[in-house]
Amino acid sequence: MIAVSNTTPLRYLIAIEEDRLLGLIFETVLVPVAVRAELMDAKTPENVRRWITSPPPWVEFRTVPESRDVLPVRLHAGERESILLAEAVRADVLLIDELAGRTIAMDRKLSVSGTLGLLERADTVGLLKDFEGTIKKLRESGFFIGGALQELLMERHRWRHTQKL
Repeated sequence: MIAVSNTTPLRYLIAIEEDRLLGLIFETVLVPVAVRAELMDAKTPENVRRWITSPPPWVEFRTVPESRDVLPVRLHAGERESILLAEAVRADVLLIDELAGRTIAMDRKLSVSGTLGLLERADTVGLLKDFEGTIKKLRESGFFIGGALQELLMERHRWRHTQKL
């Protein structure tokens, strides 16, 4: 499976040291050059900048093919390039968290997942030892998860694991 990643999922998975999940779930993760630039920004945590300068072998940086397709200006460069790259390579999934980008991607018939969806998938297939601890760590890293959503995630986690018994 091939994924294209926008900035936020990569940034937070690296920050909580769960970036390995991407390599376990996907054969290749394509990262547009605009996303790479956003992850190299001086405001980005040091460990994320270090990771992006020496990524694992399953990451490929890609220049987005020129397109006459104009996406809304309210999107950041990374979101625009991620959507266009996912379309160009016919990616299996676009990893994106921002609502505007997700909405546009879904309108364009792209399969999308965010950071939380990826963590749930990893939990479902047994790649996470401590789902609740991972979600807590994600929140502590600055990722916003509302209380109701967090409770829903925990309920689904408990349900998944009671079904396996």
